[in-house]
Amino acid sequence: MSTSDILADSDRHQVKMATKADDDALRRRRERGRRSQAGFRKRQAEANQRVKEQNGRLRRAVERLVGATRGDESPELLRSILHVAEAAGVDVDGGAGQHPLQADAARAAQTQTATAGPKPAKHVRTPPAHAEDDVVISATTRDYAASSPQAPSNPPARLACGLWLDDQHYMRISVPPGDIVPYLGAGARTFAGLLFWALMEQVRGDLSRGGGDDNRRDFEVVTARSLTHSRATRGWAVRYVEAMVEARLEFRRTGSISQRLASAAEPDLGFVVRDRVAADYRARGVDPDQVFVSTAGIERRVRGMVGDAAFRVLEAVARGESGKGGDEQSRLYEVVKRRLQDSCICFGDGPRWSVDTVDAIFLDWVHAAFWAAPGSRV
Repeated sequence: MSTSDILADSDRHQVKMATKADDDALRRRRERGRRSQAGFRKRQAEANQRVKEQNGRLRRAVERLVGATRGDESPELLRSILHVAEAAGVDVDGGAGQHPLQADAARAAQTQTATAGPKPAKHVRTPPAHAEDDVVISATTRDYAASSPQAPSNPPARLACGLWLDDQHYMRISVPPGDIVPYLGAGARTFAGLLFWALMEQVRGDLSRGGGDDNRRDFEVVTARSLTHSRATRGWAVRYVEAMVEARLEFRRTGSISQRLASAAEPDLGFVVRDRVAADYRARGVDPDQVFVSTAGIERRVRGMVGDAAFRVLEAVARGESGKGGDEQSRLYEVVKRRLQDSCICFGDGPRWSVDTVDAIFLDWVHAAFWAAPGSRV
């Protein structure tokens, strides 16, 4: 066997070992995901059971309160007890004879009819639920949401038995995806952090602006192109990338991530995918660390390429502090961001760009910002 054959066998063995290690890491991550999901389902069931038990205790307490009413309480107290009983769905019918609460309500209705004329109708928000339904009050909107698929067209002006708080609102992920940690806190104020979050917001803005299907198609075309460069990302769905972007923006905004985005926000997911992408490139004889840069790499490369004075101008524009000529500088920076978004590839832990692409984009920016107009050189 020749020396070249031995070297080729050695390379194939190294690639096979790297792929096996990546597969093992992915298998371990999936097992952790399964355990995490099982734990979540258990906590969800326990939370639901606790709420049901609390509802039962509340109903029994209201029933005892109604049963202890004698009728010699003040009218205001009787009306308050009646309101609580109706809200909890407790029957105030005393069986033999009229319950003191019903008698007080009747007297109040007669008094109101005799002393007051008709009043203009007021809008009263009533819960869309039958007496048999549970009622969920959203912790975010403070509005009613019926547990049944369809709410009645004319719901009764009372709450059904069972006043539920949306307990799932508080089951959120408080650990950030590892790939955004460098861009949180003080890192968010660096040029790399500002650029990273600006590109994330730009993606979301493209999807939320008018244009509907056209914007969706443009996003899917650009995103799909950014995934085809490696076998590790080639099978990803575009909507999964969208969920990754949304999860990271949600953590930056709120400090946590909702359960619906949990699968796109696992702490080590980005790093596992990045290592698989890097192994794929090295198997093809390419060193990705030499060919591609992240936003942090863009900051280092562009600072060295354009000089400190020009880079300070770029930082100011990124912070929205462009000063003199601000409108034009901002327009040029928007062009830079758009070109970066259209030319990036996905490494799992964030976007990457070829060094040639970065050089071309920022040299064009320098030329337009400082050399296009006379007297504008730095």
